[in-house]
Amino acid sequence: MPARLAIGLDVGGSTTRLLAERENRADRTERRGPGANLQRDGREAVVRVLRTMIREVLPSHRPVAQLAVCVGVAGAGRSDEQRALTDRLRQEAMDEAGAVAVEVVHDACIALETAFGEESGVVVIAGTGSLVFGRAREGGTHRAGGWGNRLGDAGSGYAVGRAGLRAVAAAFDGGPATVLRARMQEQHGIEDRDGLLRWVYQDEGELQRLAPLVVDTAAAGDTVATEILVSQAAELAKQAAWLLGGTGDIAPRIAMLGGMLRNEYYAQVLRRALGERLPGASVEAVRRAPVVGALRRARRVWE
Repeated sequence: MPARLAIGLDVGGSTTRLLAERENRADRTERRGPGANLQRDGREAVVRVLRTMIREVLPSHRPVAQLAVCVGVAGAGRSDEQRALTDRLRQEAMDEAGAVAVEVVHDACIALETAFGEESGVVVIAGTGSLVFGRAREGGTHRAGGWGNRLGDAGSGYAVGRAGLRAVAAAFDGGPATVLRARMQEQHGIEDRDGLLRWVYQDEGELQRLAPLVVDTAAAGDTVATEILVSQAAELAKQAAWLLGGTGDIAPRIAMLGGMLRNEYYAQVLRRALGERLPGASVEAVRRAPVVGALRRARRVWE
């Protein structure tokens, strides 16, 4: 018998996650796919990822009377970009159900939904990129950071990985010794200056892949790696302070989310930085994935 199906998707820079729920069924369908960023990869790349993942899960739920889809997309901060993606996805899904509703939002919106529902608070997101995003008590949203890896993304996987490479470059130049130099040789074959230049510029290595190595080296006591994490976390905490101080209408509670926070050591470093910068705010790590917030928003179409 035809039923309603809600699908939430979180399209991040490295991974896309899908969570689907059919009306009157307790089980959920989960999928993972390749990541995409609207600014980095373009609209067609994002549509391709979403189309593939949605079509993978639909056969097991057919027939579908009403399909509701909410998508949080990295890099989709402007309303015109969101409308264009919404129209494309609706067209792609028109033949899949009797009625189709699609909502495209910035991925920070679904993170905020996961952390606080429709209530006020701030999310500090540290994944491949980073962003501080908050909802005021009166309902408006505000942001700090999220400028992308060329201008910012403090505390993100990209920024931490880049700082780690810079520390290795400094060590080659005669700067402070760091275990990172040996660790990058072991794991990525970066043996000397030429190897470092080749990995970055010719092989176009993904800098965010180096972030776990930097975190683990810091946890093992390396001074240089520790300084990297502390300084990156402090920059992210500063943005959170700007956001809370600048609006004056956001509840002083902070939720930390993102792939970087899956490492408990880095979560502790960031929590400490936030506590020092904002001693009056509550700080917690949210263990639920942002895709949960996307599914919640999709389900509201039924209400």
